[in-house]
This record gives sequence, C-alpha cells and structure tokens, in this order.
Amino acid sequence: MMKRISPFSRKMWTIDGLIITGIFLIIAVVLNIFLELNSLWKCILIGSIYGLTLLILINSLLIPKYKYENFRYDMDEDKIVLKYGVFTKINVIIPMSRVQYVDTEQGIILKKYKLINLTVHTAGGSYPIPFLESKVGTNLQLSIAKIVQERSI
Repeated sequence: MMKRISPFSRKMWTIDGLIITGIFLIIAVVLNIFLELNSLWKCILIGSIYGLTLLILINSLLIPKYKYENFRYDMDEDKIVLKYGVFTKINVIIPMSRVQYVDTEQGIILKKYKLINLTVHTAGGSYPIPFLESKVGTNLQLSIAKIVQERSI
C-alpha cells in the first residue's frame, strides 16, 4: 500500500508560495519607486510583475491540497515507487540497484513542524520525497541505505 507524506505538506507548500509572493511584491514595489522609465513601459513591467505575483499567490493557496492528495511513495527490497503530479501524473520506479545514496534536508521551517525532505540519488538523477515526519524520513533513509549497502557487498 502506498504511503502519504505528512499532512503538513499543504501548509509547507503554501508557506513556500507566500514567501515567493512576498519577494515578487517587494521587487514590484522597489521597481515602481526607483524605476524612471517611460510611463508605458513602467506600467507594463510593473503590471506584469503584479500579475505574476497574483498567479503565484493563487497557485500557493489552491494547488497544495492537490499536491498532497496525489503524492504517494512506497519502498520494498527491490525498488522505490513515487507517484505524484497535479496536472500531469508521474510514476517513478527506482530500482534499489541504481540508488547511489540518500540524503535528508531540514531547514528552519521544516524543523518547526518536525518534517524532513528526503532525496534519493541515482546516476540518472535525484528524486525528492518531500515533507516526511522526521522519524519516518530518518527510518526510510536508514532502510534504503542498509538495502543499498547489502546489495553492494
């Protein structure tokens, strides 16, 4: 049975989107104050940034629910399976024989919610499993590392 990531992932994706929205708003305001271009070009540039900011805001408020509902993962002795995507459904199967290493990341906000981001690395790329509970992520990392180490002997 496929496992879900933490329900807090919805909040985390929303926070990420709101931070990016804030950055774009600051850029728009600074450009509006300090830019001395022809008024038409200034309006087009600032209007574009505000429009993009609005799209990011809408995306960060609506999409996280669907990202959470669609992200699933599973692991056994032979493979790791990831299923995710909102508009395009993606199904990734990573053979354990191809895994090189697994790492985790935990920033300030993730630490507050006791979450961790796990990334599986192969020669072909990196595959993140975001927003796992810290204990679950650490256990998953150790399990994958153990299987990979046993296979390499």
